[in-house]
Amino acid sequence: MNKQVDSIAQNFVLLLPLIYNKLSDPSKKSTQEKKSELTHLQTHLLDVLSSKENGVSMTGLAQQINISKQQLTPLITKLEEKLYVKKEPDPNDKRAVKIKLADKGKEAVYEQWSEMHHLFISKISTLEEEDIDDLNYALGKVVRIFGKLE
Repeated sequence: MNKQVDSIAQNFVLLLPLIYNKLSDPSKKSTQEKKSELTHLQTHLLDVLSSKENGVSMTGLAQQINISKQQLTPLITKLEEKLYVKKEPDPNDKRAVKIKLADKGKEAVYEQWSEMHHLFISKISTLEEEDIDDLNYALGKVVRIFGKLE
């Protein structure tokens, strides 16, 4: 493997926990109050579904989050009962259904990302102007390059 590609992979693996740790809100960890009725896995499912405007099959969703359909079914059932997702017939396969976000699910995803956006702004606002410029440039490059990946 190319040494540069290996170095990029190592830096990427270091970046993910760094982002998580730096953007975690310690004030929320200390409070015992649970803000959401959703588990981490349910929240992850909503995030995945938010990028699937036309919905996704149970099989496709299970493959994307790397769990079995048997494990996914009760998760989707709970989210459907709580009105976060809805099942719609697949127009291409009368036996299948597509899982889509319901309005409540869209709101939950929006609130989650809005909260992350505000937290990110508060964290980077403490940086020097030069660091903010560098971060803006670097993130712009990362987004552009990752957009090229399959």
